[in-house]
Amino acid sequence: RLAFYSLAGNLVLFLTSDNIHWTPLHSVIASFIFLGTSYISALVFAWISDGKLGRAKTIIIGFILYIIGYIFISLFSDNDQYKLYSIFCGTANSTTSETIEFFQEECLPQVLSTLVFTAIGVGAVQANMAVFGAEQVREQKATTQYFDKYYAAVNTGGLIAFAFIAYGQQNDSYFIGYIIPTVLLIIALILFLIGYKFCIHVQPHDSVISNFLPVLINAFQNWRKHRRNNQILSSTRRYSNSSNLSENRIDNSDQLSLTTSGQSWSFLDYAKISNQGKFLDRVVEDIKSLRRIIIVFLLLIPYWLLYFQIETTFLVQGVHMKVIKFFRTDRGDHYMPVIWLSLGDQMIIILAIFFLNTFVYKRLEASGRSISIRTRIIIGMISATIAMCMAGTVELFRQKLCDSQPTISQFIGKTNYTAADMSIFYQFPQYIGVGLSEVFTSVASLEFAYLAAPRSAQSLIMSLRFCSAGLSSFFGSAYIGIFVKVKENLTFDNSDCKAQNQPDLFYIYFFVLAGFQLVFILIFIGCEQKFKILKVSKQRFNTRLFVAPKSHSSTA
Repeated sequence: RLAFYSLAGNLVLFLTSDNIHWTPLHSVIASFIFLGTSYISALVFAWISDGKLGRAKTIIIGFILYIIGYIFISLFSDNDQYKLYSIFCGTANSTTSETIEFFQEECLPQVLSTLVFTAIGVGAVQANMAVFGAEQVREQKATTQYFDKYYAAVNTGGLIAFAFIAYGQQNDSYFIGYIIPTVLLIIALILFLIGYKFCIHVQPHDSVISNFLPVLINAFQNWRKHRRNNQILSSTRRYSNSSNLSENRIDNSDQLSLTTSGQSWSFLDYAKISNQGKFLDRVVEDIKSLRRIIIVFLLLIPYWLLYFQIETTFLVQGVHMKVIKFFRTDRGDHYMPVIWLSLGDQMIIILAIFFLNTFVYKRLEASGRSISIRTRIIIGMISATIAMCMAGTVELFRQKLCDSQPTISQFIGKTNYTAADMSIFYQFPQYIGVGLSEVFTSVASLEFAYLAAPRSAQSLIMSLRFCSAGLSSFFGSAYIGIFVKVKENLTFDNSDCKAQNQPDLFYIYFFVLAGFQLVFILIFIGCEQKFKILKVSKQRFNTRLFVAPKSHSSTA
């Protein structure tokens, strides 16, 4: 997690720095592509671990890909001491044209392919690490403690990356800031290999993904067979009254077997053994359960799009605001890392989880009440919407200051930014809003992913959650592209305080996101009321997020 946040946190600033010289808008698009690939690849590696290699071996492969990608990123980041950048990309240009197309950016094939390669390694690790850790837990009570420790570890990695690594990257060297996580990844892989033989390993088995197409094909074959039989019986009735009675009985018995599921009947039920199909009823029911889960995660895509603004457009907005200057050295001024405002997001998550679990949830449980998954998801979505409105308001006032007051110049990460004389701490409330949204929506979606998942698809459902986040990143890239096309000649030059030729760049951008999320909140509420998309098995509420491996002594 430290390595992930060390890269994702300052990626936009790194790509716009003197090392790479990309435009801010294209850097945001590249960041979205990196985030999206890291989450979507988790789905592929969940299938590989569930049905082919097992979780531990998949994690090892992910670590190796992760380390190789990080090594190349470190090489790209060095353009001062060893001039390694020029080996791969030639001589770097000192100026960047704001009118250049994305695919015309300097060294794009090398840089973007490295980011995608690294993101694939990230997906392999994050898709399996949490569940693999849960499989080491033998007592059901300990799974709650495991979840708390896992979430604390994730946010601790983020805190260290944002507090220390980001400071070194911005004020000293991106090369050193990427070498340190690379070394830590190598140490983590060595420790994992040492502990490999002491871990509990669950053998891979057929996954829902592997069974989906065969079940669909078999259902279609049986549906055709059933339809053909009905046509034959219907035509035969016209020739014999005596046979008509017999055939009605046959038809009724056939219909009886196909409607035993009552309201849960679907096309896939034709593949069940009980309906003359080839597959166990449990396998078919597992696949059917994916429908509601996929709908929920699709409806969460707008939320993830808002959430990822922390690591993209919030940074672009922040460097064009007045950043605190710590001190001056011979090498230049040392500024507070812009990503440090994300520390507020991390701290809010940790403190809010502690407060809710220590006081709110315990008191509600003692009185026989609880905050439902639906309520928590909606609260988080509303919080993210409010955060976007705050970001849009801050941007509106920031651009007015660019017109009415003198601007200031500041060197951040060896790049000169022209900023409004407005403190960056005005951004703090929007970071808090997104942090609170994560406490509710993100954690509740994790809980739903586990509770709604059939036993044979726990890793898959967790990865579907990651996949919805990944899709939102790609939609974010598309949204920025569409926004730029609609706002003709729209750019955001580092040397200009506001959007060139278009003073309404980002505040409209944020308000559109807020409105988009508000619409999907209403759609989410309507789908839940009509179709009960958040319905989960009551037998599994006490297991929280993760479950220990099966044992012979365990009860239903």
